[in-house]
Amino acid sequence: MKNKFCFLLISLIFFSPITIAEAWVLEDELPGRKLTENNCSACHEDKSLNLASIETMAMATQRELVAVMTEGKMKEQAKHLSKDEINQIATYISSTAESSLVKCSRQLIDSDLTLGLNWTSKGNGPLNKRYQKDTNINSSNIKNLKLKWSFRLKGFNARSQPIAIGNLILAASKDTLYALDSDTGCAFWAFKSPSEFRVSPAYAKEAGSYVYAVDQELITYKLDILKGELVWKTQLPRESDWNISSGSISIVNSHLIIPISTVETVAPLNPAYECCTTSGGIAKVDIETGELIWYHRVEKPAEYVGKVRFTRTKKYAPAGSAVWNTPGIDLTSNLVFFGTGQNTQSPASEFSDAIIALDLTTGERVWSTQTLAGDAHNVACEVPMARQWGCPVENGPDFDFGASVIKSFTSNKEEIYLAGQKSGRAFGIKPGNGEIIWNNRIGMGGVLGGIHTGMATDDERLYVTNSDRESGRKYDWDPKPGVYALNIDTGEIIWTFPLDDDCKKRNEVVENGRCFKGFSAPPSVGSDVVFAGALDGRLYGIGKETGKYLWEFDTLQIFKKTVDGSLAFGGSMDIAGPVITQDQLIVVSGYGTHGQLPGNVLLVFELEN
Repeated sequence: MKNKFCFLLISLIFFSPITIAEAWVLEDELPGRKLTENNCSACHEDKSLNLASIETMAMATQRELVAVMTEGKMKEQAKHLSKDEINQIATYISSTAESSLVKCSRQLIDSDLTLGLNWTSKGNGPLNKRYQKDTNINSSNIKNLKLKWSFRLKGFNARSQPIAIGNLILAASKDTLYALDSDTGCAFWAFKSPSEFRVSPAYAKEAGSYVYAVDQELITYKLDILKGELVWKTQLPRESDWNISSGSISIVNSHLIIPISTVETVAPLNPAYECCTTSGGIAKVDIETGELIWYHRVEKPAEYVGKVRFTRTKKYAPAGSAVWNTPGIDLTSNLVFFGTGQNTQSPASEFSDAIIALDLTTGERVWSTQTLAGDAHNVACEVPMARQWGCPVENGPDFDFGASVIKSFTSNKEEIYLAGQKSGRAFGIKPGNGEIIWNNRIGMGGVLGGIHTGMATDDERLYVTNSDRESGRKYDWDPKPGVYALNIDTGEIIWTFPLDDDCKKRNEVVENGRCFKGFSAPPSVGSDVVFAGALDGRLYGIGKETGKYLWEFDTLQIFKKTVDGSLAFGGSMDIAGPVITQDQLIVVSGYGTHGQLPGNVLLVFELEN
């Protein structure tokens, strides 16, 4: 019988799997072998569960593995293990040493921040458009885009999208925020946090020479961007360890808006856990002082709603409605707008799977538009044994809004909010009252998308990546993975860039993770090109007018000449989208969660003359 604790590892180890079979040797006499077999192997060697393999996890350092089990998402699940046992497991699995950091020979100066074009946040601005209008990269010269340098990130999930400020690239990886020279990849400075950085930092020129970052434990930092020195830090509201940072900071003027997620969705795998009490939320922080101005909790406090028939553990609701996308800030309407996830316990509330607008000044809810009622779902629903004690009665389809909501304009210059859901549906919404103007289904949808983590717009079209990734469930559509251009006025499809299925060949050469066909990461648009990274590791440049193929780079490879000389690996492109500057394209590759292809590389491309 599988050890019951192995079920608790599902979706908890956020390592990105990678191919290092030749570098990893397990010896039977090593301490930790039996502990690993008893607590990890049964699940992580079961390919049907879509988890990172033990071999994949060997790419993490011993310290990183310990941190995941003692401070990260596995803290609750590993509490039955002693410190010595945790250390033995981490030591046994890991074969990876810490990489060295190549430091720049000079200090950053003010003029470094004024060169070229910036990409200031996850969505490149408070409206989440992911648009770089004035880039020099276009359809006529895109074939001159060549890899300039690569940088080995920590761990295995290249989850946090970088940002670019002048001559500076700010990239977060595990517990470190790096300030890298865009020309060479050397580090001007590196700032460490006690916890992991999982999301993008943010910068606003009008706020001065500072960068803002939030770690997994919801501690927000203001750093001097030239020196990497701490100015202030503040703890955001956190009801329990389940509340973490999954969405990036949005910033404009004096407003720092930070989403709060909850990963309590994994807790019901434990039959003794009383599910669920935590909620998603939004916090506003004073940009000068770090003072919390307001906190909006999406759900009202959870109340007792009965007991699980099988285990007699108590149930609480409403809970969930995580905010794991980047909020938008609409100064014209004085609104903060964002999407929510599913509920984690029945009965589901009216605020799950919803687009919500808050008053920017007070944090009070102005309107909420739910697109799917009754969606209560957690990870126990995905594991046959755990369903009987952990899955909510409604067992909804898990159709979150993971993609950031965008503010754009129709052809008549009318304001519109654009939203994409894991159901495969895109929506046009009135900013004033949340009324749905149009909705169009472009994909099959699924627990891993549908429209998973993002969209982009140039105010002419809405560009949407569709995953439709295999997940073991049956749906009423055939999968239609690809990149789509939609009419902003009506939601109608203008063109489709389908993804050819290359996974059979790729699965024959990769030893960690699995290849899946689909686009999950958010696209980006610049000049007349849309850039999009696929789950199979390929990065594409697509003509924004026609949807035609322009350029391609395969990131599923070993990069031997990184900045510090160590090996780095590409894999699935997910969560983090491309960053476009004046002459450079910046991406991260590797995402081993959900059994995908792990990786740990930052790639910087540049136009060659």
